[in-house]
Amino acid sequence: MSIAIVTGASSGIGQKLTELLTQYFKVDEVWAVARREDRLKQLSAGSVPVRAVALDLTNTQSFEELGRLLKAENKQVGLLINCAGYGKFGSYKDFGNEAALGMIDLNCRALVGVTNTVLPFMPNGSKILQICSISAFQPLPDANVYAASKVFVLNYSRALYWELRSRSITVTALCPGWVDTDFFKTATATKSPNAVNNYTFMQTPERVARQGLQAAKKGRMLSIVGKQNKLLYIAGRLLPVKFIMRVWMKTKTKKG
Repeated sequence: MSIAIVTGASSGIGQKLTELLTQYFKVDEVWAVARREDRLKQLSAGSVPVRAVALDLTNTQSFEELGRLLKAENKQVGLLINCAGYGKFGSYKDFGNEAALGMIDLNCRALVGVTNTVLPFMPNGSKILQICSISAFQPLPDANVYAASKVFVLNYSRALYWELRSRSITVTALCPGWVDTDFFKTATATKSPNAVNNYTFMQTPERVARQGLQAAKKGRMLSIVGKQNKLLYIAGRLLPVKFIMRVWMKTKTKKG
């Protein structure tokens, strides 16, 4: 039996990916992974059954539990989507180690832990979709840890893409910009005057999910969502970092 696994499936982009993935991939079951089992049980993926797998991915024992489930039920994973993650906005002094290291734990350690756990159960020709961000292409003052964590996701995904070529498994890093989800409730909870609050070119979760699924199906290594974000990516490669940072510091918060 071929299954798809989606982490961070209980809301936002992860929820939309869960709902849409069977339009792009043929699987027999979808395993939806997140902490909130009540939300997972409400998910639908068309005619394909969705199984709620309630795990806290910041706890390393969750990887062992996921591996035991896959082995016990002899599952093959044709599609892995790592979407679990969160961010907090504000200066380094606006939140302590718990919040800062929590972002690293979920955005980086959990992504690697899930990927390493699932890869032995993925046959040749399978697909991995990693939810990254346009913030991976430049430093973001007042969102420093979040942006840095996405640099890790991008480079890890690119390296893994080449490591898995012998198995014909592709790894796609999906880089959206601002997406209209509950992400911002957590990101702005610091109430910091330094927090980013000027969200230009907002995208819908469905648009992001559809582009990600299409890119994964085609085996692309990188997919940037939106023309504006592609221009930002190009600008980041051509313009001096100091210039980009000055623009960022002037535009990251709304005036008045």
